[in-house]
Amino acid sequence: MAERVLANLEAKFTEGNYYDILQSYKALYNRFSTQKKYKETVTLLESGCNKFLEYKQWNCAADLAKLLIECYKNFKTQYSDESKEPIIKIFKNFKGECAGKISFMRDAIEWSSKNGGDSKGSEEFHTLLAITLSEEGDYIDAQKHFIFGNDYFSFCEMLKNWTEDVDEEEKDLYITRAIFGLLCLKKLKQASDLYNLFTTKVIKGDPSPLLNFDRFLLLTLERDALPLFNLLRQKYERSLKRDPQFKKFLDQIANIFYNVPIQSGGGGLGGMLSNLLSGFGGGMGSGGGNSGLASMDIDGPTIEDEMD
Repeated sequence: MAERVLANLEAKFTEGNYYDILQSYKALYNRFSTQKKYKETVTLLESGCNKFLEYKQWNCAADLAKLLIECYKNFKTQYSDESKEPIIKIFKNFKGECAGKISFMRDAIEWSSKNGGDSKGSEEFHTLLAITLSEEGDYIDAQKHFIFGNDYFSFCEMLKNWTEDVDEEEKDLYITRAIFGLLCLKKLKQASDLYNLFTTKVIKGDPSPLLNFDRFLLLTLERDALPLFNLLRQKYERSLKRDPQFKKFLDQIANIFYNVPIQSGGGGLGGMLSNLLSGFGGGMGSGGGNSGLASMDIDGPTIEDEMD
């Protein structure tokens, strides 16, 4: 029965009346869902999405893709290799900009976060969305999803593109924001990898004081070294004042890595990430003098030796 219905629907695509076809798919979706026919519902929506994508009807495909996520939610489908595969396949087959495609993946991230995926949503989904947003030039939103994702080569490429027209002395602010965001999720290795990629591919000349701070911060967080962490903040206070949000984020990082209590009024992590990652372009000074730790050599004496 379901196979025959699908065959009849797919045969209508050559007629070009896509709106009516979409309504037929939605009617069948409602019928199958009401009848609790999970397998038939998923097959219907996958088939419809792929057919609309084949005919480059992006908005119609996005409508059915969002219904697929709704279906997963209604049937309490758990995040797994099997359930994520059609989402990834459908998303990758969209071409060009389509607002519905972005909304579809946001829904997928939310579903995955509540049904067996990572508590912040599937890293794979975040990465796919981040790459798409980056390609569309929405770097601020892309960065948020790169931080929750797992592709730091693409993350670095996005930062490189973002800073192409930025003054050289301002580029350190971009990588510092990204690193702080990763550290707030306790992604120390990923933050170190991103720092190394960025400073190799993007930064020209000697590192700024803020980049030196980033470098020593990443080394310090590998150890149980709260006094050294606090000394770094003190030594680089002038550079860190270039962005008022940095203090709040370092307080959060101290809490995550060293269990330092956060003072009340610090705000939740989600709101802090939004503030940190959405503030480019305004209130960002280009100062930041060279403080005592700026000349430390990672391959030379230890940080403690240089402080003496």
